[in-house]
Amino acid sequence: MIGNSRLAARRIWNAARKIAAGLPLGGEAVWPGLHNDLFVAHESVYRFAARWADGRRVLDAACGTGYGSFHLAESGARSVVGIDRERSRIRFASRRFRAPGLSFEVGDCEALGFPQDSFDLIVSSNTMEHLERPERFLEGAGKALREDGVVVVAVPPVLSEADLAAHRENEYHVSNFSVRGWGELFVREGWHYRFFGHRCLKPLDFASFADSKVEAGDFLFAEEDLEAAYTAPPIAALYVLQRAR
Repeated sequence: MIGNSRLAARRIWNAARKIAAGLPLGGEAVWPGLHNDLFVAHESVYRFAARWADGRRVLDAACGTGYGSFHLAESGARSVVGIDRERSRIRFASRRFRAPGLSFEVGDCEALGFPQDSFDLIVSSNTMEHLERPERFLEGAGKALREDGVVVVAVPPVLSEADLAAHRENEYHVSNFSVRGWGELFVREGWHYRFFGHRCLKPLDFASFADSKVEAGDFLFAEEDLEAAYTAPPIAALYVLQRAR
């Protein structure tokens, strides 16, 4: 009972702080004001993507509160544009994160309007499951990306009928493909992919409101056959895409 009361109190405190920061309640965008296991796991995806960022022009598609865009900028990107369709998150990101070449703007991932060859790297972290038509994002990304550019995609690892049912109950997840299904979509839309399993050496509690004790080095990103995910389920399914030639 005491544990439940503490959890409720932490949830209320976090909600009050988000409102004070000008951020909406609800949705699934994590924010740096709550540095829990869930935030650190999301942040680690950007650390993975940053290996392609040095000297590159980067688009952070659905940047949320901007922490990932900032990490990409700090990792040596020539420029980073973070877009999100939620104006309050863009306002928060613009106030909170400043770096040379970093900018934020309101934008829709299903209607990318950037000129051809605008970017060398596009990052889509836990975004595509929120899109009604993810193929529209892939089409826009293909136009905005330099010919030999890279798209890094992270999506939930749907590996069973039980996983699928759970995600269908999530009102924010409207495109619920399996790990195999995402791979098939990418190929169908004209992309080659490499698959990486995202795992952690320490146990994670995504429901916790406590500060995380997990560090960046505790996360592993193993390039593997897509089928390996069904044997050892990852935290997230990561695909590194390049346009088929």
